[in-house]
Amino acid sequence: MTTLFTPAQVAQASLLLGRWRLQDGELYTPLLGGVIKTIIQGAQALTLTVANRHAELMPSHYWAIRVNHGTWQRFNAAQKITLPIPVPDCLVEIMTAGNTDFDDVWTGRQGFALTSLKLTGAGWLVRPVSRPVVTILGDSITAGCWVNGYHAAVDYCPENNFVGLAQDQVDFDLVRVAYSAAGLLRPATGGVPVAIDWLNHFNAQTPWPTQGNTLTVINLGVNDRRFEEDAFATAYEDYVTAVIKRSQGPTVLMIPFAQTFSAIIRDCARHHGLPVIETAGWCTSFTDGLHPDLAGSRTAARRFATALTRLLNERSG
Repeated sequence: MTTLFTPAQVAQASLLLGRWRLQDGELYTPLLGGVIKTIIQGAQALTLTVANRHAELMPSHYWAIRVNHGTWQRFNAAQKITLPIPVPDCLVEIMTAGNTDFDDVWTGRQGFALTSLKLTGAGWLVRPVSRPVVTILGDSITAGCWVNGYHAAVDYCPENNFVGLAQDQVDFDLVRVAYSAAGLLRPATGGVPVAIDWLNHFNAQTPWPTQGNTLTVINLGVNDRRFEEDAFATAYEDYVTAVIKRSQGPTVLMIPFAQTFSAIIRDCARHHGLPVIETAGWCTSFTDGLHPDLAGSRTAARRFATALTRLLNERSG
């Protein structure tokens, strides 16, 4: 016996972390590190069907799935995605886990698309209880690129970058809106424009509505390192002002791991009366001198989780 769930049914019975949208009969996101979180009851196995619309001649997309906070299992989207369900009642997290800079996620449809979810057995889906949400606005480091090596898609690992690992150390949900190479002055890859232009948009055609969240973290700046300081200071001020206007909760500024434009970021924080997450010494192990590898991600994750927990405790206290 099997039970087939449409994208709309999956969306209704899940927490969607990131920017997801029902369109053209699919549950779709342009973002690496997006999460579908649901509770599966009464099933023996899960089968995920996805549309693998990667750029021509580029690697396939990857998805990752785990059950009850266990080990993430990665799946090439060109192959069958099936996972046994070990117990009758369990939390399942499905993550968009690998793409490339050539996938047109802004003007095209080369993001991640779920087309159906099938349960083997008399199973059903239950929406988990909502938790506080921290949204991180960032670039490839936040998204989870190049964690395991130099190969696009297969070596991207949002489940085990500093955000993914920090998720297991906090009691709130981390949401990332992050694009490879994103900057305040430098456009991102995949046809994505500069950060202030994607702040309020899902893609080139679709605005993104304001959503409630507990805290917003801005983790941008390193990709603008080749621009003049004055130009960055102006663009960063404009972006922070736009985020404050959009956010329904407090905003926090994060210094890039490379300490790029750190003085400007601190000055902007003082001007707006915002907290700063200082990151000096957080990460000493990198894949390429810029992107943390797995070891660097582990150390950064512990410090990131501690910083966020402190900020939320201060807010609630």
